[in-house]
Parts: sequence; C-alpha cells; structure tokens
Amino acid sequence: MDVTDKASTFKRGSDPRLITTRGKLQNRRCKLNQEINKELRLRAGAENLYKATSNKKLRDKINLELSFMNSTLQLLKEQLAELNSAVDVYQHEKHEDYLPMIPLGLKETKDVDFFEQFSDFILEHYSVDPANFEDAILDLIDTRQATRTPTRDIELHGVDLLCKYYNLLYFAERRFFPVNRNLGLYFEWYDSLTGEPTCQKTITLEKASTLFNIAALYTQIGAKQDRTQLKELNGAVDCFLKAAGIFQHIIETFTNAPSTDLKPFVLEVFVYLMRAQARECILKRLQMENSRDYEILLIEAQCLMREYSKIHYDVQSNEINFPACWEALIPLKTEYFKALSHVYFAKSISKSDTVKNEIIDEKHRLKTIKAHLQASQASHEEILRLQRMCRELRNKINIAKVLHNLEECIVNEMFTLPENIKDDEGEIIDTTLKEAQSKYTLVNTAPDFGKVDDPFRDLGPITVFSARRSWSAPRSVRLHKTDYQTRSYGTEEFGFSIKSESPVMISSVDINSVADLGGIKVGDYIVEIAGHEAKWFTQSQILENIRASMNTLDLKVITPMIYQKQDSADKNKKLESYAESSSGFSSGASSPTNTNKPIKGRFAGVWNRLKAHSIQKGLFHH
Repeated sequence: MDVTDKASTFKRGSDPRLITTRGKLQNRRCKLNQEINKELRLRAGAENLYKATSNKKLRDKINLELSFMNSTLQLLKEQLAELNSAVDVYQHEKHEDYLPMIPLGLKETKDVDFFEQFSDFILEHYSVDPANFEDAILDLIDTRQATRTPTRDIELHGVDLLCKYYNLLYFAERRFFPVNRNLGLYFEWYDSLTGEPTCQKTITLEKASTLFNIAALYTQIGAKQDRTQLKELNGAVDCFLKAAGIFQHIIETFTNAPSTDLKPFVLEVFVYLMRAQARECILKRLQMENSRDYEILLIEAQCLMREYSKIHYDVQSNEINFPACWEALIPLKTEYFKALSHVYFAKSISKSDTVKNEIIDEKHRLKTIKAHLQASQASHEEILRLQRMCRELRNKINIAKVLHNLEECIVNEMFTLPENIKDDEGEIIDTTLKEAQSKYTLVNTAPDFGKVDDPFRDLGPITVFSARRSWSAPRSVRLHKTDYQTRSYGTEEFGFSIKSESPVMISSVDINSVADLGGIKVGDYIVEIAGHEAKWFTQSQILENIRASMNTLDLKVITPMIYQKQDSADKNKKLESYAESSSGFSSGASSPTNTNKPIKGRFAGVWNRLKAHSIQKGLFHH
C-alpha cells in the first residue's frame, strides 16, 4: 500500500481520545502512566536520601514514606492492569456467543520537539539554510503527535498513519542521527504492561515502540471484527497474523530491549498468542461452514488446546507480568478447547461410520462416548473454577453464556446415551486424545510498511548526504580559461573527468589544468553548477551546463572526509621524500617539468564534440 496516496486523509484523522470508549480508555492509560512515572521518581529520590543520610530518625521517617510510595505504586499498577483487562471494550457488539480475544494496548509516549535540534544539524552538518526545511520538520512533528491517537477503523487508516511515521523515522535516522554523537533528543516511552517509563537518546526505541503500536493496533482491529460473519472472520485472521509478523520482526531486528513489553521472551508469547487467536477464528469459521464434520473440528480444537497450554506455560515459567484477566483467560481457553475436543470426539464416535467400524464392540463404543463426555464435564468444572478465581472474568456475561452453551451440549449428548450404560468395576476407559496436525498452517505475515517520499530530499541523495558521512564545507570554484587555453584545448575542456550519478563525483584531474589550479580535487562532489543546485543532477545535466558555460565555469564542490585524510597522508609522504632528497639521496627520476610552461600532449585526450554523449567505463572526460 502506498502510504503517500492516503496521507491527506488520515494524517489528521486520529481520535481525540474522548469521543470513543477506547479513546477514553487510552486517555486513562496515559494519565496512569504519568502518575506511575511521578511515583517512581519520588521513590528514587527517597531511596537516594535514605542512602545519603546516617540520621536514624530521618531514616525511619524515609522508610515510612517509602512504604506509602510502594503501596501507591502498587495500586497504580493494579489500576493499569484493570485497564489492560478491559478486553470487552475492544470486542464487537455481537460477542455474546464466543470467548473474548486479547488485544494489546498502545504504548504511550511524551511529546518530542525535533525542530531546534534538526535545524541546527542541517546548518552545521549540511551547510544549508534550515528555513528551507521548516515545513518538513513540522510535518514530522505533527505526524508523530497524530500517531499517539490512531484510528481503529477497518480501513486501516490508523495503521497507515503509523506505517508512514515508521518510514519517516528511517529518513530521519539517516539524515540526523550520527553514530558518534547525540543531538540532545530524548525519546520516552511507557511500558504497555507495567506503565514504567523508558528514556533513551537513540532513535531505536522510537522505531521499536512504533512497530509495537502497529502490531497492537492490528490486535485491536482483529478483536473488533464480527465473528458471526465469514468475511470479518477472515479479516480477523489477517489482522492477528500481521500482528504476529510485526512482533517477530521486532524480535529479529532489535536487541537489548529496555522495557518489559519489548523483551524477546515477551514478544514470543505475543506471537504465539496472536497465532492462537487466528486459529480460534478459523475454528469458528469451520463451525459455521462444516458444523457436522466433527473430525476436522476435533483436530482444530486440539491444536488450540495445545497452543494455549504452551502460552500458559511460557507465561508462568518466564514470570511475565500479564494482567490478571489475561493470566486467567489463557488457561480458561485451554480447558475450554479441551472440553470441546472431548465433545467433538464423542460426536465423531456417535455419528461417524468410519469410527463406528473401528470400534466393533457397541457397548465399548457407548462407554467411550460417555467417558469423553465426562472428561468434558471435568474440564467445564475447571473452567468455572478459573472464572470464579478471577475477579475480572467473574461477571463477564459472554463467558457465562459460552460456558452455558457448552454445558447444554454435553448434557444433550449425555441424553442420547442409553440409561443402562454403566462402567464396569475396575474398567478404565482411556480418554487421551491422539495428537493430529491441522491442515491449516498459519504463517506470520511479514510486515509491509509501504513507501513514503523523503521529506528531506533537497539535502541530496541519502546515500551520500547522510549523518553517517562527513565532508568539507562547500567551497566556490571559478574555472576561467585564457584565450590560449581555449584555442589549444577547446571551449568545453576544463581538465577534469566525472563519474557516478546524483551526486556527480570528480574522478580525475589533469595536472596543472584549469581545474587543478582552481582547487578541484579527485573525489569532490559537485553540489552546485552555474548557480543551479546540482546534488540531484545526472552526468548529462552536468555536461549540458559545462557546454553552456563557455570559458568560465562556476562550481561549488565538497570534499568527503576520507579524501581529505588521504590528501593529508600524501602531503606527509611528499614532505618525507623532500627531506630524504635534501639529505643527499636521489630517486633517480627526472626533474618535474616546469609548471609555467604549457605542455603539449597533456590534453591529448581532448573531448570530441562528435562524441559528446559517449561513456567509457562510467567516466566522462571534459
């Protein structure tokens, strides 16, 4: 998707936070994050004071204050966990018949003003008037501000906005963030799980947090889909797999995560969770399309049981600080799909002729059905226990309705069995379900961020004019040929050759030529010619301006630092050679020709007008 096509429609189309229920929730999250940050700073100050003082009375007083601060901090984190537990807000209005999905909240951040630092860097590093880039810098600031409140519409305008900002960060990083210094910008982001702030000088945190918010927005849009409609079910699968792909991209791209929600083991759990929720949508679709194909439904329910069981194990073993609602909902879903698997197995035995033929003994078949239904009842009771243990899940009407439907299904299947089916004493029916692989392989969708134009294009091609490279200040050079030089070497010849495209580089300079005497060096880039900006000029455009210049050519060139270092080294070698020759040593070479005397044949390769557009090995000769 080309983000530039939609820039005008969604750049300012973000929620004002107080219009929608989800906007109010995000507004409350923002305030809680600020309060948590305030308490953390107060606690840090009190701890430093406690370490610095030796007064026992003062220490006791600080200890008391610290206990109050810790209590307040714990209360604020619990309130944040309650906000994260408000999963119903992100569900569709018709969500009474299925279990809720788990969406992720957006990471909050503080305002950052790039204007002063970027303007100073443009003037210092690029030697360009920063007034020419005021609109580009302000546009970047406005886009960042808009990303704090993206829309959550199905048209994905909010996602497009975040993708646009992420692409702009690429250009900002290349243009304004050198490796060896810092601009004095600080990016502060809050952990979406704990609310604790993280502040860094590098733009890496900004990029990773923006990616996290893109994935989180996909989870919210996926959870909002109507799962009673096949089209929206497919849309939910797509959103969850895209979220999983972005989380995986963060794991593979960024290291040394400063916050909990960006740590690899947490992101891996998010990847598994998104894929499990995508499979949950697939099962719902199969229930609508193949409601009586119990063998296929059994396999998908089994896969979901295993996936949620793995997620629950990872959360417990890594001690991830998930909200209480999430921690209870994951094992609840594990037991739910386990119960559903037993029900589908019982139905497949009862209805499928293939399975009937496998179990020849009719009495044993009925006992097997009953045993699996009893196992399903046991899982149902465990679900009720998990629901009672979690305050956030206890009063959720949709969960109660789903569990009631499951209980009715089990009871109805029980009623279909003959009343005289009794378990023989000492007989144990194995209810272990054989593992089967789903025919639906879920693959994380690789992120596609689209494309945007470089807002700082006028600085020049980013491969050369970036913060990672250095060059001299632009210097003006006027090349003027005498009548004798014009008659001898032609009107277009100035004694230098060029290569490459945008920007054009000086590839060679003839000794004692007009260019050499004018100060042109090998490796210089032409940034201006005849009063025209030439950073984006091609070789043919440079040649046209040279032809039009006749006897006088005005240039502005810059010298990359690597060539300046080479020039210094060459000068040192010449000085050493001069010192050796003055000491009585001779190299045996002839003396250099007098530079004041014109040298015939020096310009033997004068540019031929009939071959003005010829290229030999990528070099142009003038």
